[in-house]
Amino acid sequence: MTKDWLIAGALCAAGMAQAQESGFNVSVGLKGWNTQWDTFSYEANAAGNQVVTQSPAREKFVLVPQLSVRYRDFLASVSMYPSTDHDFIDGSTGTRKEFDLNLGYYVMPTVALTLGYKKLQQRDGTNIYELAGPVAGVSATAPLGKDFSLYGAFGLGRLKVTSGSNVIFGDANYRLSELGVAYTLATPSVAKALTFTAGYRTQVLSTKDAIEGQDGRDLTQGLTLGIVATF
Repeated sequence: MTKDWLIAGALCAAGMAQAQESGFNVSVGLKGWNTQWDTFSYEANAAGNQVVTQSPAREKFVLVPQLSVRYRDFLASVSMYPSTDHDFIDGSTGTRKEFDLNLGYYVMPTVALTLGYKKLQQRDGTNIYELAGPVAGVSATAPLGKDFSLYGAFGLGRLKVTSGSNVIFGDANYRLSELGVAYTLATPSVAKALTFTAGYRTQVLSTKDAIEGQDGRDLTQGLTLGIVATF
């Protein structure tokens, strides 16, 4: 399956990096993600044995709220992919949600290293598949001139099945990447700045032994549009 790092609050961190304030900042953001979700399923082959197959869902636009706090070179962020129903091409329906919490440190004015916790859940009828674990990553921005910049967020994690799951598989490797363009606008109002972003986000979850000897692959990707207000 959803939230990469890096961190799922990567856009908030990117917006704060562009502000380049040395004091205390709070950033509140909302990201729209046009998700294309493709998860694993099962079917019997010609020999009657169960094999892992892929099951794509129809595209869905999901709003992901984000909150970040920065003090000097330290940052903390949280984001949530809310519980969302997804319709699959085969006519079935699945529900998924994600939660990301991250702490980070700016090793350069526009480069942050992060370490966080990710929890995600997929539900299909009475079947619940829930994973959680640490995620480490990096986010960065690069100026393009005239208040425009490039941003990127990358992360790797190792997730384990939680007690909330009644479907048991092996550990899962998690990978996130997001690349895009940002525009930051200084404002004379309460917010110090508004940052608008457009990018492409990809999350990959590789589950060990979805069937003995066969791994399952869960891919979520799509275009993102976001806005972050920095106070």
